[in-house]
Parts: sequence; C-alpha cells; structure tokens
Amino acid sequence: MEYVKGVPYFCDKVKKIKQYPYLSQDKYCDILIIGGGIDGSIANFYLADKFDVILVDKDRLGFGCTSCATALLEYQLDDFASDLMKYMSEQEICMAYRMGLDAIDKIKDFINKYGNSCDFYQKPTFLYSNSIFSKKAIVKEYKFRIKHNFACELFDETNNPFPFAIKSGIFAQNGGCEFNPYLFEKIMIENAKNQEDIFENTKISKIEKSHMGFVAKTNFGEKIYCKKILISTGFNWEVLKTQDLCERFITYSVVTSSLKDFSWYENALIHDAVSPYHYLRMLPGNKIIFGGEDTVYKGKDIDEKLANKKYDKLANDLCKLFPNRKDIKIDYKFCGCFGTTPNNLGLIGESKFDDDILLFISCGANGIINAMKGIEVIEDILQHKDNKLIKIFSPKRD
Repeated sequence: MEYVKGVPYFCDKVKKIKQYPYLSQDKYCDILIIGGGIDGSIANFYLADKFDVILVDKDRLGFGCTSCATALLEYQLDDFASDLMKYMSEQEICMAYRMGLDAIDKIKDFINKYGNSCDFYQKPTFLYSNSIFSKKAIVKEYKFRIKHNFACELFDETNNPFPFAIKSGIFAQNGGCEFNPYLFEKIMIENAKNQEDIFENTKISKIEKSHMGFVAKTNFGEKIYCKKILISTGFNWEVLKTQDLCERFITYSVVTSSLKDFSWYENALIHDAVSPYHYLRMLPGNKIIFGGEDTVYKGKDIDEKLANKKYDKLANDLCKLFPNRKDIKIDYKFCGCFGTTPNNLGLIGESKFDDDILLFISCGANGIINAMKGIEVIEDILQHKDNKLIKIFSPKRD
C-alpha cells in the first residue's frame, strides 16, 4: 500500500539524514520504538535520554509521511471549539490550545540548543473564511479565545490586511511556527544518545508476548527482546494487524517556484475554514506551499489520476487567491496519508491491545505539535506519573 506519492519538496535536494545499518544480531532493550518518521525520531530523542531504547524503521528514516508534512504548526485545531465540545470539555479544549503554545516554545528551545538547520521560524497564524455562512462561526471562535485569554485579533472586510478577500478571520501574533520537517527530524535523529541502536531497513514482521515482555522478530530473522513497545509507524499499522485506529485521508500539496517581490501580511501561516480546508505558507526563497483538498484513504495505492486532478485544482485556486500574480508556476507536486480523530488529537498512550504496547501516532490537526507534548505523556506513563494530557490523548478514549 502507498502512503506517499510524488516528489516531496522537503527531502529533495537537502543533506540527507546519515545512513544507519540494518539490524544484524539479536538485541535487548527496555523500549523498542517501531517507526522512524518524525514521531519515532521525537520519541527516540527524548526517551533515549532516560531509558535503554532501540529504534527501527522498515525503510529509510524520514522518507514516509514525514516528507509530505507541511510543518505548518499552529496551536489552534482543525475544528472550532464549539464543535470540539462534543468530545471535550471547555477546560480540555483550553488545555489542548495551551498545549499547542507550549509545544511551539519547546520546539524553539530545542532549536536554540541544537541549531537552526531546518528553517525554523515562529510565525503568526491566520484562520479565515471568505464565506458569509461561516462568518458567525469565526466570530464565535474569536470570542471563545478572548474569553480564555488567548491573544488574537478579529479581521473582517473593513480592516483586512491580506491581499485576498475575506469575510472574517482570526489573527494570532504568536500562534504558530514553521520548519522543514525532514531536516527537523535529521537534527533529532543525529543528536539522539542511542546512535548505536538506530536501525534502518529493518522491518518488524512479528511481535510475540514473552514472560519478560516481548520478542520482536525482524524480516532478517533477528530478534529484539524488550519490556515495552512504542508504535510510531504513522498510518501504516500492519505490525498491529489492524486498519482502524483512526480515520485516514490523503492530503495534496503543491510548491511554487520563487516569486519575486512577493509576501503577505507578516507572512502568517494561513488556514481557511472551508471543507475541504486549505493551508498555505511561505518557504525559503519566496516559494509558496499550498495544500489541502483531502480525500478518504482507502487502504490501497494512491490514485495518481485523482492526485493530478487535485494538484491542478490547487494550482488554479492559488492563482485565484492571488489574481494579480501571473508568474505562479508549480515546481513540486506530492501527496501523503494523514489521520484524524474526533477531538483532533493524536493517539498517544497505552493501547487497547496491551498496556505494554504504547501508541505514539500523532494524528489530528497538528501532528508534530501533538508529538512534542505527547512524548511527555509517554515519559510519565513509563515512570508511573500522572499527566493531565493522558485522558485527551488516550488511544482508549471513546
């Protein structure tokens, strides 16, 4: 089954993550992390500081869905607070928003320590609609945020600073950040403390329970004996023999060539409030990444004909958004799988299969945001500590 298609911009023409060997002998560890995308790299970096950890990936590190992530990171979720109240309390929604802001600060601290070789920038966010039908929903969301002390401004047709039409929009000055997700993973992987216990091209073909924990058998026949397993395989759940951990979609993206003398208001991260929604941000060199047009993932190879239609629609919609720019040309087209849950948050914590099999699947509105704070949930579970985020991330939640 395909989970990525096209030529992802973020891992093209950049210095690749250094190559790691495949596993060639039996190993022992406290925690086996299966999956070396951005989720697995985050989990590995933080857990290897406290535990004996092995990380394995069936392919090359970072070339799965991580390569297709837009890394447009926002504290806000895909759904309005009023819609999320079906699944979370008002207090929990505020907790999720604050978690997003905390995650941005955590990423910033990490970059300050290890260096900004991944084009990290903190950015404002802008959630808007140009539809009269969703104007009330935007205003209601704005009032919710003001009520709970989330700093933001409300723009409408009378004070719109953006070069495209809006009916209403919420602007948050410190609401997000951006980076190259592949290069961010590179920093994470290459600064992890367990360099001798990271393995590529090592597929876990079978997991068996033992009196000491688990025995994970690889496609080469080697065995990894471990006490606990952390599943960070993104949206490929073959190792768990299941297809229904969350609802899966394909999202499509295009990247333009460089645009001379082009920008918008504070180069904010932009997200519209339509269905299917769209998002865009600036890339280094005055390029735009524009994505969305999500379709349901049917658990098989990605439909190339449908993908090409989506790329064409994205290119046309981008030209309509900036009709005065006649120089918009598309250099990259790619798509990949992502997952979503009713409360927009990841599946992080003890699984329904076994309490010693932990899930670290950062699906939801902001996967990388989920992962940066979700790893604290995993650390606390492993150390038998309480964490206020356990409930809203729990894979056992309804």
